[in-house]
Amino acid sequence: MAVRPLYIATNNLDSPFIKEDITFKWVKGQSYKQKCLRRESLHEEIAKKYDKTKLLEISTKSDKDLGVKLSALKLLLYYCKEIKTVEEIYQKSKVYDNNNHITLFKYKDIEFPNYPIGMYYDYLYMCALYQHNDLREELFNYDYFTDIEFNPNKSKNTQARAAAIFKTLEYNNETRSLLLHMKDFQDYYKATCNKYI
Repeated sequence: MAVRPLYIATNNLDSPFIKEDITFKWVKGQSYKQKCLRRESLHEEIAKKYDKTKLLEISTKSDKDLGVKLSALKLLLYYCKEIKTVEEIYQKSKVYDNNNHITLFKYKDIEFPNYPIGMYYDYLYMCALYQHNDLREELFNYDYFTDIEFNPNKSKNTQARAAAIFKTLEYNNETRSLLLHMKDFQDYYKATCNKYI
């Protein structure tokens, strides 16, 4: 058995998402097929409690084309005449201290804090998603998000959490005001910092 998080869009700005740990039967192996079987095992467990038609896996192992397109490895961000995937920009932004710890993120001379943990990744992901009208309209059909590639014991960032937050912002018509441009990160930070999990 294994445990992985399910992220639920709340549509409530005071608490933009809920994380629920789901226990499911683990499928061993690292092949694409085995990872897809793991996803199915996780989703079968979630479907016992939630509407599976409102559930979206966001990764390259998704059973839906939308989920694959929304993977941080695929989702493109256009900024300052540069086009890169969310994952590329995130990795490129890291600034380390002498002990090899991330102290902050810096992209195109704009600095972003490393706290709360995960906020920069979520913001970056949502900025990219905001630029793709077709994808964000499709995303609005879902309330529950998973990322089978995400292991919370090894990483702090997941596109599933970012998608849940984005859905809540969209529902409240706050997406445009908070994600207009990457340099406006301070507005997003002030609006969400105290609510961040």
